[in-house]
Formats: sequence, structure tokens, C-alpha cells
Amino acid sequence: MSPRSLLLILATCLTLGAQTPATTQLVQSIPVETDLADPALAFAKDAWVAMIRGAKVSVDAAEFYVTNRPGSALEPVLAELEKAGARGVKVRFLLSAKMLDQDAVSVARLRRIPGAEVRSFDLSAVSRGILHAKYFVVDGREAALGSQNFDWRALEQIHELGVRTTDPRIVVRLAELFTIDWAFAGSGKLPELPGRPALTLRPGVELVASPPFLTPKDIRPAIDALVELIGQAKESIRVQLLTYSPVAGQERYWPVLDNALRAAAVRGVKVRLLVSDWVLGGRALPHLKALTLIPNLEVKVVSIPEAKEGHIPYARTVHSKYLVVDRMHLVLGTSNWEESYFADSRNVELVFRDSPLAAEATRIHDRLWNSRYAFPLDPAKAYEKRKVD
Repeated sequence: MSPRSLLLILATCLTLGAQTPATTQLVQSIPVETDLADPALAFAKDAWVAMIRGAKVSVDAAEFYVTNRPGSALEPVLAELEKAGARGVKVRFLLSAKMLDQDAVSVARLRRIPGAEVRSFDLSAVSRGILHAKYFVVDGREAALGSQNFDWRALEQIHELGVRTTDPRIVVRLAELFTIDWAFAGSGKLPELPGRPALTLRPGVELVASPPFLTPKDIRPAIDALVELIGQAKESIRVQLLTYSPVAGQERYWPVLDNALRAAAVRGVKVRLLVSDWVLGGRALPHLKALTLIPNLEVKVVSIPEAKEGHIPYARTVHSKYLVVDRMHLVLGTSNWEESYFADSRNVELVFRDSPLAAEATRIHDRLWNSRYAFPLDPAKAYEKRKVD
């Protein structure tokens, strides 16, 4: 897609957006048998079905992997994709090459959708990274993006947060990234990404992405946006993640985000970091414990009890990935806070400044922070590693 084509598409979308106000809403996923659902928010499983059901021309999806279970919340989503293909909607699906074996039956099911095409996204020749983004675009007019993988567990057994949006500032950019990644998956060759003058957009919303070597020059690296926003915090910072680690590679220290959080706490900003109990027993645990010794910086670990049906591998956890600054600004996306997600892998984050979405995300964070599932990380305590698989 040429720069001129993108400008024309963007101009068209902005014109339509002026006629029909864009909407963006948070969508949640909550582990069943918990009381963590926010009554004011829609569920991702319902939003996804509605979006695909309304598709008339195309569904373009970039997903880490696909995993289904008969009768699960993902089944209606897959069924709607099949119906969309049957009525002539063009379905294109990008999946991470390293995760194709997670559910070969569901991958084959996607390939059987009439007119559908599935491509494997493999970065192994150019980096250690993966396709870790999780989003899809419908008809070039609406998009879903967030922490939810295309996984039945992500819709009913994991705490997740995403967005559903018709905002052209987001949809056009996601469509552009998909075009780049779709071409890369087809050729295996990194595209040329010539510099372009930054597009003049309405303020307030920005799409940022990783890795830099696969991202247009006028889309900022996600890590830069995160550090900038943390640096601008005046009163409070709330973060929720699956994992957080300033350790990279072979025990190499990667202090970028760690330093930013520490500096904020030192200047008096109240920092609250929520992480999943997957960090217990991991190599980042000593660093997380060290954070708890800094005034104004609190760390809590979230542990979701097993489901009544018994242990479900890679489930019953918190997987949301977002940052709220001063209850006014929100960054929501697909990256855990570790170096490889920003330097090597395809991830996408959305920055919302002065947005009511930030207040909603604050409410979600506070609900979990004060819940019976969260406990303060004790720097003096030895923790057992949680069974994940």
C-alpha cells in the first residue's frame, strides 16, 4: 500500500468519521466463578460475534494463535467466521509460526472457510520475535484489539481487557500494519519502510507498535510512548500485566521501564503494579521484590483459584496489559513489559490521552487491586512457582 493510498484512505475515513461519530469501548473477559466483571462493560466474546456477524466485505485478523474447545465461548466466533466466508466475506488470518501446533484442528477449520487464506508469520530469520499482536479489522471500518488471544480461555477463563472501535485513527493504522505483515508472511522478506511525513490527526489517540524494524517510520515505537507517558505522570500510575521483567537475554539487565517507574515513585507519584502469579518463582521475582522497597511503589500479585472443573492449562490468570496515568491517560495493548516484546516481536498498543476510557480502566484496576485475589508482594517471603501448564 503506497503512502498516497494510505493518505486517501485516511482522508476518506476522517470524512466519514466527521459524519458518523467514532466509538471506542473497552471490552472485558473475566474468569468464570469470579466476581471481577465490571457491570458497565461489554464482554469481548459478545463484541467479537457482533462484529463478525456484521462483516460485509472483509475480516483481516492477526493473532498469536487459535485454540478452541467444543462448547466454549470461542465456538460462536468461529461459527460467525464460517458464515461470513459462506456469504462472500474475504477472510485473511495471520498466525504466529511458532504456535501453529497449539490446535491444528482449529487452524484447519480456518483454512476450510470458503475463500479464506491463512498465512504463517515467522520472524525467526530476522529476530527472536513472534507475532504477539491480537487484533482484527472488519470491512476496514471497525477493529478489535487487546490482550485477548484467539483462544477460548481468553474469553472465559482469563482476566483480559481490549477495545472495540470504529475510530479511523486506529482502524486505518491497524489495516496498514496488517498489510505490511501479510506481505511479509507471504514473501519472508522485510518490506522497505521509507520515511513519511507524520500525518496530521486529531489529538487524543495514537497507535504505537513494535518492533521498529517492521513498523512505518511515522508510527512511534511503543516503548517510547510508554516511557514518555510515565515520565509525565503527576499523581498516579496504575499498571496491570501478565509478566514484568527488567531481565533480558542471558541475565542482561534491561532497565528502561524499571527506571521510569522508579523515577516516577521518587518524585512522589503513587505507583501500583499488578502482575499475575506466573511471576512467582521466575527470574524477575527478585527485581519485583526490590520495587516494593521504594517509597510510593506498591506491587501486588493476582492469583485466581482453579476452576471447579479442575486445572486448565495456561488459564485462571490475569493477562490484561495496560497503563493508566493520573486517571486521565490510558495505554492498552498486547505487550508484556519485557524487552523482547518491544524490540523483537510484533505488538500494538493504543494511547488514549484525556479519555474517559482511562477512568474506566482505573475502575477495573482498583476493583482487582482491592479484590480477594490480589496480595502484596512480600520482599522477605519465598514463593513457590505456580503450576501453569
